[in-house]
Amino acid sequence: MSLRFPYRQFPTIRPVVALAGRMQRPRPIIAVAIIGPAGTVSLDAMIDTGAGDTVFPEHVAASIGVDLMNAPVGMSSGVATRVVSVRYAEVMLRIADSHEQREWKTWVGFIPGSFRRPLLGFAGFLQYFTATFHGDREEVELAINGLYPGT
Repeated sequence: MSLRFPYRQFPTIRPVVALAGRMQRPRPIIAVAIIGPAGTVSLDAMIDTGAGDTVFPEHVAASIGVDLMNAPVGMSSGVATRVVSVRYAEVMLRIADSHEQREWKTWVGFIPGSFRRPLLGFAGFLQYFTATFHGDREEVELAINGLYPGT
């Protein structure tokens, strides 16, 4: 069985030429719960095949009781952005569609400052799923693969 998520539609100021003049852009954004020792936070996050890591803002770590004081540190950068320090911690992630739910323990990165939405990248997320992006239906389908460590 697989989970299916319709793309979310985001209005644009001008018609999108590459989308035949549509006034919105579809994006693979899904609800994800991040669970730590002191609680759970639910956020909308973008599935990003170009992101090496799954990342959340640092304030989310504090909200769920994750101490980043002695966390392993790495570096990350996005398109046209500066390099930032990433602190990693092990958490539980949960996603669900209208038919099923998946939950697993994984390492994610926490980045200082705020940004539009968390990214569900390869490490911590896409490594556990076979993702099919149905452009014609504007839907993403996630099927667990052999690496999936959860329930």
